[in-house]
Amino acid sequence: MVKGYLELLRLPGASAAAVPAALARLAGTMVPLALLLTLVQSGRSLAVGGSAGAAYAVGSAVGGPVIGRLIDRIGPSRVLLLTGPAAGLVLVAIALWAKAASTGAVLAAACAAGLSTAPVGASMRALWGGLTEDAGLRQRAYSFEATLSELLFILGPSAVTVLGTLLGSRGALLATAILLGAGGLGYGRATAVRKHRPRPRPGAARTEKTRDGSGSRRTAASAVLAATALTAALSSGLVVAVTASLQDQGSAPELAGTLVALQSAGSVVGGLLYGARTFGGTTYHRYVRLLVVLTLALAILPTTRLAHDAGLSASWALVLLGALLVLSGLPIAPAGAEEFQLIGEMAAQDKATQAFAGVGSVIAIGGAAGSAVTGLVADHLGSAAALCLPAVFTLAALLVSLAGRKSIIRAVATPEVERTELLAPNNGEPHA
Repeated sequence: MVKGYLELLRLPGASAAAVPAALARLAGTMVPLALLLTLVQSGRSLAVGGSAGAAYAVGSAVGGPVIGRLIDRIGPSRVLLLTGPAAGLVLVAIALWAKAASTGAVLAAACAAGLSTAPVGASMRALWGGLTEDAGLRQRAYSFEATLSELLFILGPSAVTVLGTLLGSRGALLATAILLGAGGLGYGRATAVRKHRPRPRPGAARTEKTRDGSGSRRTAASAVLAATALTAALSSGLVVAVTASLQDQGSAPELAGTLVALQSAGSVVGGLLYGARTFGGTTYHRYVRLLVVLTLALAILPTTRLAHDAGLSASWALVLLGALLVLSGLPIAPAGAEEFQLIGEMAAQDKATQAFAGVGSVIAIGGAAGSAVTGLVADHLGSAAALCLPAVFTLAALLVSLAGRKSIIRAVATPEVERTELLAPNNGEPHA
């Protein structure tokens, strides 16, 4: 397993780009909690601290596709050398003036930090396509990316906690800002990134066949983006569902974070194992099979509430839920890997960064919707119904993918000249 990933990182320039990219992405997962702790400790309310994290997330979702489009046009290095320090400096300003600034200024600054944060993860995913033409290594690269994302979302909040203990909350935010800026700069200065040039858009005019197929390509893009949003909804909704379930069975709701982290740990293990092998078949068919497996794994979660209602003690119900969450996590990173590989195959190479960044925005929207819907279901129908929703979201993603089967397969097979606007139209927003 380790040998397979070492082969990937030994590609010329891969490790020199991947390491600072990982640091920048780690900092991105640290920002919301670091902002929350800093603002609360400076005398602000929890609502203001949480709103600052939300403002940063909204800024990232809006700015990501725009910066991604710029990266595709002029190359990643020049863009990242500007955006890396910019986002870090705004966060430094928040840390230094957290008490003195008005609430509006703090929220505006948090949003500005998000707007100026480059989509390093999207750029790295696009870069892999230029580092190797080998289909097996590309498949492994996307698995590596999905697994790394899961791992970073576990490590980020933990890193803020450790830094907050050692340096205080303001020190934690300053360290996060430095890490964000240094990671972006280091990635931008990596040799492979400096040499990377987006492929020029084909100059040939669209054929009549191309124009006729534009509707089909938009259908394919819409299907993939809808499935992506739904799989994002399952993860965010699960946090709410687990919290509600713990409340109902008399366990401490504060344990929800630990239990969800167990699912992420299972996802990391599943991603590492999946990426160590090369699987046959098309990306689309591998993705659909993984959605089936994930739906079945998530469908088992409500049995913990049924077991508790049937007389299982709260302690054992907690253990059972933890074990099922680990099990349900195993297919998540593999499904994410195939999802991003499918997007990479559908998008034009000269707009790959923008496409991946746009998908990141869709994930943010899907995650927010998943939390809101699950909260409503938990309030009105109970925690058992809420625990059913992750499987429902995944089943919906599967059905959407199956409904768009012909269009998706045709879009993947479309020549590059016909894909210049797929998943990344000229206005900087993904088709939805």
